[in-house]
Amino acid sequence: MPLRFQTAPLGSLSIPGPLYSVHVLRAGFATANPDGSVRADGSVTLVSGGPLTVLVDTGGPWLRPVLPALLAARGVAPADVTHVVVTHGH
Repeated sequence: MPLRFQTAPLGSLSIPGPLYSVHVLRAGFATANPDGSVRADGSVTLVSGGPLTVLVDTGGPWLRPVLPALLAARGVAPADVTHVVVTHGH
């Protein structure tokens, strides 16, 4: 059986698929400060479709007040999320 691949342009924040779609709700960043420290936060990504709605990373605690609005922009309520994947912890 031949393998099938789907491509998307670099910088795409949404990649629709036949079964699941991937949406970057908030892109991560790292910004150098003048004092040499770095201000950074990871991406928040939604994988949805089929029976699962997966949130990959939730952002830092400062993102908590806006996370419901980020989900709502994709038609997802917090209660709709079936799984949360945390890629790393501090």
